[in-house]
Amino acid sequence: MNPDGRPNAYCPPMTDKNSSSSPRTPQQARGRERVTAILDACARLIVVEGAARVTMHGLARDAGTSIGSLYHFFPDKQSVLDALAERHIQALVVITEALGTVDDSVWIKESAADVIARLILPILQYSERHRDLISMIYPLEGTYRLNNPDLRLQIENACARMLELRLPNASADARRAYVLALIALLLGGFQIAQNSSELSKRLLIEEIPRALAAYLQALERMHGVSR
Repeated sequence: MNPDGRPNAYCPPMTDKNSSSSPRTPQQARGRERVTAILDACARLIVVEGAARVTMHGLARDAGTSIGSLYHFFPDKQSVLDALAERHIQALVVITEALGTVDDSVWIKESAADVIARLILPILQYSERHRDLISMIYPLEGTYRLNNPDLRLQIENACARMLELRLPNASADARRAYVLALIALLLGGFQIAQNSSELSKRLLIEEIPRALAAYLQALERMHGVSR
């Protein structure tokens, strides 16, 4: 991810080279820039129109490229959506992998609000900057939906590690339930933000972290933890 929070240029996922729907990997800088422009255009159109209404001709027009150039890199709309989803996944993996470098003492000593900010806020900030991601997770219409079990597992593991350190007296089953509740609150917040565009920034950056921090504080009180 670039310093300004914008995803790096698209790196296509591993696909069957014989598949007719596989995107073409750009070999030159100009081609990579063209692909990035196409994906950026797709992101803009998803926010305005929804993924179901995005068309190849609309993509080419918004990206400022010819329809022939678009088809040169992407054989169909599905391949563009897959590439955009993969770009988001790669960016979010960078964020979640960084959580694994946080020292245990930090998770233990910080306040509940600071822990939630460290754990969840980078994901929420990325989602607020890239509203198309929320629209792909919770589309208002159509069948395309972004779902990556491996990424969700990384987030769950980070939450589990934090709770194990902060709630050492809680049982493993209890901590598992708390992890699932944290994830449910996060995903529910995404869905509400999708349906409340005028309040989405406040919901994602302020209210969801506040609710998660309050939940963590309640758990700590219940298990006799004071900080």
